[in-house]
Amino acid sequence: MTDMVSLETLDKLLAEGKISSADYEEQKKILFRRSLRESGERANPKSGIIYILLAFFLGTLGVHNFYAGFWKRGLVQLFLSLTASMFLFLPLIVTSLWALFELLLKRKSADGYVMSGSRKLIWGLRLLALVVFISVALSANYVDLSLPIANEDLTSVSDIVNS
Repeated sequence: MTDMVSLETLDKLLAEGKISSADYEEQKKILFRRSLRESGERANPKSGIIYILLAFFLGTLGVHNFYAGFWKRGLVQLFLSLTASMFLFLPLIVTSLWALFELLLKRKSADGYVMSGSRKLIWGLRLLALVVFISVALSANYVDLSLPIANEDLTSVSDIVNS
């Protein structure tokens, strides 16, 4: 198809039936990209690769959400991480799982645009992060909360209390 000059010309061709609606949409996208390129702007300056790396390394602090423009989420994650010591560090488990799910599922930034970057690389990083997270979780030494009794001769509760 020939080079489209403006959106008005494109609309006119669609109304006259000279182009199909699929061609219309494709030419409209091309026209939009060309106008962005000529103006020097990008449709979305946020990179999906940077978002994933920030979520993997600094996800419990919410840095990836600040990067993508989700300020409220980022502040909640940062607050939970900074106050984790007051709650037996359980908020760190919550924020790390939260960051993992965002790393795996988030495709758009706060302004609604799909994040840029190589889709193959993004999916590869997501898969790698999932494998690392699962392997770390499976190899972790969990805390044993059972309390050993020093004197094995004590057999009843009354013996423990009386000792």
